[in-house]
Amino acid sequence: MIEVKTDKQIIALKADPTKQEYHAKVHGKPRLSIRVRATKKGETKEWVYRYTKNGHTHKEFLGNYPTVSMAMAFDKWQELNELISKDIDPKTHYAKQAKEKERQEKNKFRLVCMAWAKTQPWGKKDTIKTRQYNLNLFIKRFGDTPMNEISTADLIELLQDIETTHRQRNDPTKPSDKAVRCRGMIVDLFAWATVHEYCTTNPAEPIANAKTSHILETVSYGNRQALVKPNEFGELMHDIKHDNRMGASTYHCLMLLAYTGVRIGDIRAMAWADLDLDNAKWELTPIKGESDNGFKMVKQMTVPLSKQVIKILQEQHRHTGHRKQVFYSDQSKHGIISENTTNQALHKLGYKNKHTSHGFRSSAKTLLMQELDYNDMITEMVLGHVVKGGDNPYMRADLYTKRCELMQTWADYIDDLADGKDTTHYKGVYRNKPNEILQALINMIGKDEIVRLLQ
Repeated sequence: MIEVKTDKQIIALKADPTKQEYHAKVHGKPRLSIRVRATKKGETKEWVYRYTKNGHTHKEFLGNYPTVSMAMAFDKWQELNELISKDIDPKTHYAKQAKEKERQEKNKFRLVCMAWAKTQPWGKKDTIKTRQYNLNLFIKRFGDTPMNEISTADLIELLQDIETTHRQRNDPTKPSDKAVRCRGMIVDLFAWATVHEYCTTNPAEPIANAKTSHILETVSYGNRQALVKPNEFGELMHDIKHDNRMGASTYHCLMLLAYTGVRIGDIRAMAWADLDLDNAKWELTPIKGESDNGFKMVKQMTVPLSKQVIKILQEQHRHTGHRKQVFYSDQSKHGIISENTTNQALHKLGYKNKHTSHGFRSSAKTLLMQELDYNDMITEMVLGHVVKGGDNPYMRADLYTKRCELMQTWADYIDDLADGKDTTHYKGVYRNKPNEILQALINMIGKDEIVRLLQ
């Protein structure tokens, strides 16, 4: 077999017209050779490393000369010899390396982030837009960083930077809830990534519990004022009902906020397809998973509709019944009435810094408990908060019946307040049903716990 030692000798190698290919040994480099093959334009010269494993001869092709120089080929030869000396099969070794490289390519934060996003049930347009904005904040920070290189400290720094840059519009000294919501997304993202083996450990686990991690300030929307005294709330409702300046959609939206206790975002996003006016109910999927004061929101709930609400929706149907959204608006980039519209209407009525669109929920919670004596559990269910109770309380027929009664009583109470009527007969309307109160307590804390407390 021909043997080569220098570049000059390699250059001098020519294809043999009588053979398709031949090998030239490399002096002093066992197992290494140059394969010379004839081509239409002359010949190619390729470095080849041969070795035996488990009784079989294998080849590793190191590249063509002169692209792969002698020095480069010798370095590769040394590397392969070291693998052989350790009884490592080079083919298996390099296959693992290629697989790891491919995994690392897919393991970039940006790609994992987008893969996770595709698994999320973000159905509503506003929700998708908000979530995508949050994802862009994450991707801008971590980009193509491998998932395993992102630490808990990196996540905390990201969230605290978001907290610093996203402040409340009406009070820049206070953080908005953007960082709080981003924390929830980060926790979910890394939990998913860990399960799918993009991470060997979960750096978000230490910050999963918002109450114990203490990495963010407590969010308090001081600008979300609410009128919670009967006479003041009654005056507000009177002013709304008798105002002749606001448009029909604005008026209807404000009245639904008062009658239902549902969040402004969910009222604005209300769709006709989710309403069953014949059976007086609204199948609601709350937009947000956590309320501003930290209570978890249910993922799905049925909202009972009072007679007053049904009448309002029937009137609104004349305006937007041909649209998907109840409060469709061609004046808004989102295609629905804006929160600012309802807040501005309240300002024009003279309630700036006194009551906001979000304030109706506080009004409902306070007045239902203090004036109508409804218990905490059922009022929490009105607000859509997750409550305790063996089976899902929202699915229980008996509690749904109570919620239907409550919503009608609440709507009647509001109307009487607005009309200046005597409302003393509403006081204790629920407290006067002791058996129902006892059953509610059992549902909330369990029969065994009640027995223990009585002992």
